Amino acid sequence: MILIRADANEKTGSGHVMRCLSIASAFKAKGETVIFVAADNKSYDLVTSKGFDCEILDADFSDMDGELNKLTSIISLYNPSLFIVDSYFVTERYFAELGKNIKTVYIDDLNFKVWDVDYLINYNIFSSEYDYSGYKSTKTKLLLTPEYAPLRDEFRNLPPHDIKDNVTDVLVSAGGSDPARISERIINEICPMMPDIRFHFIIGALNPRIDVLKKLERDNVILHINEQHIADLMRKCDIAVSASGSTLYELCACGVPTIVFTLADNQIPAADMFDKTGIMLNSGDCRFDEKFILNLESCIRKLIPDTDIRNKMSYNMQHLVDGRGAERLAERLLS
Repeated sequence: MILIRADANEKTGSGHVMRCLSIASAFKAKGETVIFVAADNKSYDLVTSKGFDCEILDADFSDMDGELNKLTSIISLYNPSLFIVDSYFVTERYFAELGKNIKTVYIDDLNFKVWDVDYLINYNIFSSEYDYSGYKSTKTKLLLTPEYAPLRDEFRNLPPHDIKDNVTDVLVSAGGSDPARISERIINEICPMMPDIRFHFIIGALNPRIDVLKKLERDNVILHINEQHIADLMRKCDIAVSASGSTLYELCACGVPTIVFTLADNQIPAADMFDKTGIMLNSGDCRFDEKFILNLESCIRKLIPDTDIRNKMSYNMQHLVDGRGAERLAERLLS
């Protein structure tokens, strides 16, 4: 029995739950029972639609100490062998209380503190740049680098991407809730300038402006609302534009040349490292850069005619991520 603590909502997006669902599926494939625990019911439908039960704490997702009493009762009820946490709102007290009776696992993108956990996961491309020396004298086992990127089975061992001479389709992903309304800006400001290219927008179920976006659909603007076959859609496209986050590792597995942008502080390290290593192009931070749309248009126009750079990017992406990270995590955590 394994418990996973994660939330999805308009403020945090759906990335935490999505990557945990990939890990949960890998555990399930090995015969393990996995149950999710969430602060509220906003992620309930997403979790249960993938075949997993979800316990609701009726708590504030940003006050994790406040949920400890209810959480302890749930842990006592199920007596799990592992408790996996994916949240930026954990505290030292939180792990100190949980660690008394259970093995704890933390998915940590930030590394601003040495956490008292049994396993710490950071699969991000920038994890090699972080100083983890503070864990040397602790019990914590570190699972680092993109070889552990937890992706769904549809992203495993995909063939090389077909890099075409003519770019006809561009994928756009602005996260589960698109808080900066980037999809609308691209539809209104970039799509009209490139009428010969079809723009495919991934619209998450948590996006509060789905009705507004539906009214903006036209010949070269195609909405994919709550799309269930993401890998197939990605591989049909020649270029991708994506917010920094877990989607970048899915695009790597598919080998789709990608332009990344950021809309939250925690997304900046990955975007910078992908750009620094030449694996992706970084068009900047959509929140503060007045020239963001111009930068994004410039990046798209740079990739369209250059098959050499697109081939190089695609090759490097698929050699960074092979889609088997969730399987590797399950094997290590169960061992």
